[in-house]
Amino acid sequence: MNTWIGTLLLLGGAVLCLFAAIGVLRLPDFFMRMHAATKAGVAGSGLVLLGVAAFDGSASTWIKAGLAVLFLLLTTPVAGHLIGRAGYVSGAPLWRGTHEDALQGLLGRASPTPSIAPTSAPVRRVVLMLAEGPHADHAIAQAVQLAREQGAELCGMALIDLPRLQNVGPVPIGAGWHAQGMRERRIAQARQGAAGVIQRFEAAARRTSLAWSTQLAEGRPSTALRQHCHADDLLLAGADAWFDHGVLDLRPDVAARLGWTGRHPVRVLRGARPA
Repeated sequence: MNTWIGTLLLLGGAVLCLFAAIGVLRLPDFFMRMHAATKAGVAGSGLVLLGVAAFDGSASTWIKAGLAVLFLLLTTPVAGHLIGRAGYVSGAPLWRGTHEDALQGLLGRASPTPSIAPTSAPVRRVVLMLAEGPHADHAIAQAVQLAREQGAELCGMALIDLPRLQNVGPVPIGAGWHAQGMRERRIAQARQGAAGVIQRFEAAARRTSLAWSTQLAEGRPSTALRQHCHADDLLLAGADAWFDHGVLDLRPDVAARLGWTGRHPVRVLRGARPA
């Protein structure tokens, strides 16, 4: 009986820790990721400790495991609260899907994002990262307007995130042909979406007197940017879109995920104006 109980407790703790690790990697903002991490610290680790005690079966091990779980219950929620408060006060950005900030007006809060006002540093090119999405046409119009204001060259760069499109998850034995076909269909659909947004960008650019160009890069988006862009380029991106061009319906925080380190921050364009 002890073996069965210990096995169930260990498996339950391991599964909770796995879910928490996935949450830390995939959840969209600091506060949600912290919530997942605290669950691993209390529930996941607690179940693992109790599972070890069940396997051992001695009273001394149960006492040690119980004290350790009690310590986790007393300290982890307090630490999580303090870390969350510090993150909120320091201006950690909320997920864009957040409808209400319950602490607004109760706690002082630094600006969650750096200012995106035009900088005094010269802009050589205005580069719009082309991705099919709900704000793609607004982003194209804004890129044209900013290129005019800056007196800079206009560049449309269509990126295709091959690593994401090729990741189809675990493949059962004998289903490799199906997985390869899925990868090829995804990439073909993304290329078709990229071609459509490139055509709309070029049509808008032709109606201007600006010097303009288009580029297509396939691979990891951050690597492609470092290879094709310069520090004095002003990078723009449409909101709620990624470089799968709608195939996977990914809508991450574009600016945060790209990790651009140029002199000008990445501007994320939502609707008819910068967001």
